[in-house]
Amino acid sequence: MANLLGDVWPADETLAPNWAAALAVPGLHLHLYGKAQARKGRKMGHLTALAATSEDAVHLVLRARQRL
Repeated sequence: MANLLGDVWPADETLAPNWAAALAVPGLHLHLYGKAQARKGRKMGHLTALAATSEDAVHLVLRARQRL
């Protein structure tokens, strides 16, 4: 699991992170909490991944978060 903090949202609040790029990582799942406003440090959701090992899953979620 990798948390998604408000820091990954663009400064322009009308925009969102690039969810399509993150979801292109195989086995990845996106969980958003439905909060209306993103702020630096505020937990907005998380990414999870299923993989053969826990190390592989960590690698997948971190790769996906970098794509945002």
